[in-house]
This record gives sequence, structure tokens and C-alpha cells, in this order.
Amino acid sequence: MLSVSVENVSKVYRLGEINRKQFFGDVRRWVKGKFRVSHGFGDPELEAEQEPGASDLFYALRDINFEIGEGDTVGIIGANGAGKSTLLKLLSRITLPSTGTIRLKGRVGSLLEVGTGFHPDMTGRENIYMKGAIMGMRRREVAAKFDDIVSFSGTEKFLDTPVKRYSSGMGLRLAFSVAAFLEPEILIVDEVLTVGDQQFKDRCIARIGEVIKGGCTILFVSHVGEQVRRICRKGVYLKSGSMVCFGDANTVLDRYEAEVRAESAPMVSIH
Repeated sequence: MLSVSVENVSKVYRLGEINRKQFFGDVRRWVKGKFRVSHGFGDPELEAEQEPGASDLFYALRDINFEIGEGDTVGIIGANGAGKSTLLKLLSRITLPSTGTIRLKGRVGSLLEVGTGFHPDMTGRENIYMKGAIMGMRRREVAAKFDDIVSFSGTEKFLDTPVKRYSSGMGLRLAFSVAAFLEPEILIVDEVLTVGDQQFKDRCIARIGEVIKGGCTILFVSHVGEQVRRICRKGVYLKSGSMVCFGDANTVLDRYEAEVRAESAPMVSIH
């Protein structure tokens, strides 16, 4: 049974730059929009369809396709700017794809940038219940997990303090605890685990292992190959917004690491 299906997904943005070239480009688009109703002035998604070669359109992702079964653990790897975080935001429904279709089966818990999903003026306690409500949980369901969340995060003394006064480490601990203990069917974790101290990172990895045993589908981004090999059975390798390969995690990671070594090898000149 499929848990995640990504079909022909692309995400495009218009690059913004204040200069004469950008000004005249906007005027040209406005004129087209004025006299051609079908032209999507100001909408990079429509413009990408009508002018796919436009120089100021940036494809964060282009034609991504893969399927993940229930209970699969998938590592998403690639260099900075490859499109990993954009893909996770699409899967977390934070933003929509420009083209293509994403299908998700089950409740989604996500841990992206530190603080994502929390209201800064609400207390830790209020944010826990709010996050549960966003995930479609009833208050009593969240209450049943409340003590576990608080104990794991170590934020007992600060539960009734607005999270805007939390340190980044405290915010990360609470965010991870909420994502990992509210029993999502799909757990999406970005490389924010690089922020915490080593003891907490180890506890997070252990908790992810427990969630995996419970049958949860995991999508995990990390620059640490050892973590991907330890946690994931499958891998997605992204490069410059395109998918290079998808398959066995060790095979995908071996290819990525080989390309990184080849690109960083010093050039040898022969006279």
C-alpha cells in the first residue's frame, strides 16, 4: 500500500531583482496579460507553462517522480540548493507544487526549520494542543501524549512561557517531541537535528527508530551519511532540482558520495 506518491512534480519561482531589465520584463508581461487573457501575468506557474525558457524563472524542483510504501524509511540527500527542503515543504503541505500531483495517505507530522508550525506568542502548552489540532487530533488524544512530549523535550519549567522566548535548542526539542509523539503515519524530518547537542541528537535518532518500528513512514534529510544508512532503507538523490536516482539507500548514497568526491578532487595540470 502506498503512503506517498509524487507524480511529475515541479516547483518554480520568479527571481526578483530591482533593475531596468526586471522593470521592462514586468511591463512586457503586463502588456501580454492585458491583451491576452490566457497569459498569467504575475503567476510564475502559468508563465512557466507559457515561457518555460524565461531567464528569470527558477525551478527549485523539476519533474520529480517516486512512490513510497507504508512503513518505508527514505533518506533525501543532495548538496545545498538541490531542492531537498523545497520537496519536504511540498510534502508537508506548507506550499503547493507548481505542476504535478502529491498524494499522501495518513496523518503527517513534520519537523522542518526550527520553530516552523509554532505561534511565537502562544505558550509551549498552547502550541502543543494547536499542533495536534492541525494534525486532525482531538484534544483528549493530545492530552494522552502530553506528558510524554513534555518529558522528552525537557521543557517542563517553560510550558506556560511564549515560545518566542525559547532558545533555538528549546524550540527544537519541543518541536521534535510534538512531531514524534503525536503518532503521525508519515513523519518528515529536515536536517534540523544538526542544531541540538549530541545527547539530544542521539535521543532523537533512538525515538525515530521507535517510530519506525511502529510502522510510520519516514522521510529524512541529513548531510550525515551515517545517519541515512542507519535509519533509511531507500534514498532519493536530488541535484539542482532534478532527481538523479531513487532506490536502495546504500546504493543511492554511494553514488552521491562518489560524485561529491569526484567534484572536489583537485585538478592536476600536466606540462
